[in-house]
Amino acid sequence: MRASGRSLSRKREWSDVRAGLVIACGLALCAAGCGRDGDRAEVRTVAGRFLQALEDHDGAAACAELSADTRKQLEQSEHQSCRDAVGGMGLQRAPVTRVQVFITNAKADLANGDSLFLSQGAAGWQLSAVGCRPKEGKPADRPYDCALEA
Repeated sequence: MRASGRSLSRKREWSDVRAGLVIACGLALCAAGCGRDGDRAEVRTVAGRFLQALEDHDGAAACAELSADTRKQLEQSEHQSCRDAVGGMGLQRAPVTRVQVFITNAKADLANGDSLFLSQGAAGWQLSAVGCRPKEGKPADRPYDCALEA
């Protein structure tokens, strides 16, 4: 039995559509993967600026790296301005050892065991939680205790 010309034409059309979808998906995955390196670098930079500002006792610069909600939380809990309160959190500068990016959230691990969490918004990457350490327990069950979080 021979397929009609119309049937072969439809098969070719679907084959062309599938090939186009595969190419489009491949390009999208490549673009998403390529962008992660830039995000990791930016997360590392934001974390470094924050920690350097703390070491320099520059509260205004440290607060500039915090998200608006995180700044607000700090000011409400400490009953003073962010620039005055941020230095009293007892955070120590340590090198960033690992950065993980999850679409619009990121985690920067520090050599001293602390972690910083960041969110990406209209203003770029900003810190949403700092001075975070995992709680005791099994790895999958360990949420973080943070010195400051929004």
